[in-house]
Amino acid sequence: MIVLKILLYLLLAVLGIIFLILIIPVGGEFSYIDGKFTYKVKLWLINIMDSRGGGLYNWWKKRKAAKNNKPDKPKKTKPVKEKKPKKKKKREKYEWEKELDDIPVNDPETYMSQLSEDTGTTSEYSLSDSMTDNYEAEESPKKKKDKKKKKEDVEEEFFPDEDEETEKGEEKKTLSDKIEFLVDIWESAQRPLLKIFKGFRLKDLYIDFVIADEDAYDCALKYGKYSTLVYNCIAFFSQVFTVRLKTIDVRPQFGVSKGRWDAAGKLYFRLGTVVIAGAWFLITYFFKTFLPNKLRKRKMKKSAARQK
Repeated sequence: MIVLKILLYLLLAVLGIIFLILIIPVGGEFSYIDGKFTYKVKLWLINIMDSRGGGLYNWWKKRKAAKNNKPDKPKKTKPVKEKKPKKKKKREKYEWEKELDDIPVNDPETYMSQLSEDTGTTSEYSLSDSMTDNYEAEESPKKKKDKKKKKEDVEEEFFPDEDEETEKGEEKKTLSDKIEFLVDIWESAQRPLLKIFKGFRLKDLYIDFVIADEDAYDCALKYGKYSTLVYNCIAFFSQVFTVRLKTIDVRPQFGVSKGRWDAAGKLYFRLGTVVIAGAWFLITYFFKTFLPNKLRKRKMKKSAARQK
């Protein structure tokens, strides 16, 4: 009973940790002010890393580098003992070896004759030229039949006939079936994908653009282009993502050569949004596409069986 309680508590702790990971927002802050880009990556209120070198990741990196730069302790060296070479004991030679040592090697005839007398073997071996040149290994008819059977088995295994494949019921999908399958997936995944995109929250968006040019006509043209681009982009992003504005200011400044491009914001996302969207997609695909197709195929098979 105690073991079951411990296992239950462990399971609840794991589920709680997973639930917290899915709920806690992951994101950061970014800004581009006076030509300097700064960022900060955060896990809820915990600073993971930033452009100034702070955060948990940079702290762990510095600690690891400090460990690697520590001088290693000198190891005590043990005196190496010199090993004396072992002397090999020479074995005593037999009488016939002593007799062979007495024969001069330069005289081959006497050496071979003496060797034949001592060992009792002949020094010449001959084979007929017809046997060496015209030697061919003949196989028995049983071996040939076995080889043919093995070849046929291999061909049937790796290169099966088309009739056998059709008998097994392996039908190839046509191009129209594949396109229909992709269309069904896209129809089922539209709303879950929009849910994932809406999960990205762009908060406190700050834009302060000053369009400057020494020529008034060119400055007016630039102001019209950039203002339409900025507001159209904000309208598009607000439809796809969740955008909360702080201040948006785009204005012209005549007679000045240098403008200003300041922007800042906060971006957050929850991992639980992906899990919810995935479950939504599976449920939609099962009840909207998979189950109706199965029922339709079953009805077609029943109707075909009745006609037969």
